[in-house]
Amino acid sequence: MRRKIAILSLIIYAIGLLFFAGWSRDSYSSEKKTETAGKPGSKLVIAHAEIFGQLERPSVLFDHGKHTEVYKKEGCKTCHPRDGEENLLFAYPFKIIGKDKKAFMNAYHEKCIVCHQKNITEKKKAGPVTCGECHVKKSEQRKSSFPVVAFDFAFHDQHVRKLNNKCDLCHHSYDKEDKELVYEQGTEQSCSYCHDEKKQRGPSLAAERGAIEKKGMTMRSVSHAQCVNCHLFYTDRGLKAGPLECAKCHTGKYKSVRELADIRRPDRDQPKRPFITIEDGKMKGVPFNHEFHQKNTGSCRACHHETLNACKKCHGLTGRPEGKWINVADAYHDVRSGTSCAGCHKTRKSGKDCAGCHHYMLDVDLQSKGPQKSVCSICHNGKKEGDVTAKSIAPAALDTEKVPEKVTIKILEKEYEPSEFPHRKIIQKLIIASNESKVATYFHRNMQTICDGCHHQSRADAEVQKGKPPYCRNCHSITFDSRNINRPRLLAAYHRQCLGCHQKMGLKQTGCKDCHKEKTVRPKDILSGTEELLSGTGG
Repeated sequence: MRRKIAILSLIIYAIGLLFFAGWSRDSYSSEKKTETAGKPGSKLVIAHAEIFGQLERPSVLFDHGKHTEVYKKEGCKTCHPRDGEENLLFAYPFKIIGKDKKAFMNAYHEKCIVCHQKNITEKKKAGPVTCGECHVKKSEQRKSSFPVVAFDFAFHDQHVRKLNNKCDLCHHSYDKEDKELVYEQGTEQSCSYCHDEKKQRGPSLAAERGAIEKKGMTMRSVSHAQCVNCHLFYTDRGLKAGPLECAKCHTGKYKSVRELADIRRPDRDQPKRPFITIEDGKMKGVPFNHEFHQKNTGSCRACHHETLNACKKCHGLTGRPEGKWINVADAYHDVRSGTSCAGCHKTRKSGKDCAGCHHYMLDVDLQSKGPQKSVCSICHNGKKEGDVTAKSIAPAALDTEKVPEKVTIKILEKEYEPSEFPHRKIIQKLIIASNESKVATYFHRNMQTICDGCHHQSRADAEVQKGKPPYCRNCHSITFDSRNINRPRLLAAYHRQCLGCHQKMGLKQTGCKDCHKEKTVRPKDILSGTEELLSGTGG
């Protein structure tokens, strides 16, 4: 009996050892990431699930920051070797080619454990040497994230000045015939255009993508090889250089467009005010203020993706393979795209001060299924020297003699007192909001545009008397017109326009009684109908 108890105890003890040593079937999709806890970029999760598949042991939480500090004097070469040009290789493990599981495991063990054992022999502070000390299950590993480094205009301008405009030190292109990297001035583009493995590219980049995938030159690997080696080059010579610690680049802090407004933009001989026109196009050309737009965006890629080419180079009238068969009309006008003109403007119009009017202005006419074309001529004016500057609307343009200060609305007068609409006060508010918006000051050319926010189907040049637009009830009938699905009935039109504006602009007046004072004595037909409903006899 005692022998059986002893054997059972040994079995339980062995199971406990296996559990606490970290035997697990967990798997992680990423190769390396940083945990959210502590300093950003100081710890890496080593998993290589793309090599090992489902892991037999938990992934390893590697404290890169601690190792950097311990080997500060020796430098990065302690772990990372140099290539033929004396540049450090930051891929790890660096001896492995292919996806050999055993070779990967041995490469890590040889480098890490051997180094730790050497320190123990030399009676120095050393890291773990047993499996269970490294492969420890930790919940924070599951919540790992790595702040992306945004190489914004400020960083770019800092490097341009430091390197005396030597763009070839960073930028290059791939010569398909000689199969080598070359530099051609005026063709500089974002690194991610070729090296971002997550983006699908057209056939024009097939050779580049093939070479990059073969050599494993991902965006992360080339960024570290290029940036860190450059920083080391200057540091080794005692010159002022960029940071070498992960956390000083991967900060998770990003500058706003306002903070970047006065920073010099990259120079690619871009015209300040180009005239956009398409060969064989049927619409008039568009004068475009490029200088204004690049000052009001955080990245050139907001419009140009990564190539920094003109849209028409990839997007033709009927589309091209290099532009993913998106034609030039959609490239400029697709309201669902964040990189198109119309899409970017739509995003701006969703802001608090704009959405009051624009939320209910449809981009597509539901009746005709076609786009709303009332504003095409603002951009497509065909004037090469056209006025592309923003202009504010002067409140003095408001004709106070023809524009009433208040408007009385009586549509619900059976149940409520007439509602007084502060007409002129609302117009003044909209003028202020318009003048404070950089987009609005270009498209809101005159007072009529402000009026269109409510009087959306009225045109001053078609009115019998200036300043006397049609009433809402002239278009919106009391009952719903099923033949005009764009047009709500009168009661819905008032509430959608007024209440919708209040909600979108975050105004306080959203309750019925904020606008409609309830009558103390209501008509008999309303009162009797209410009593019947309450008593249950009104059907």
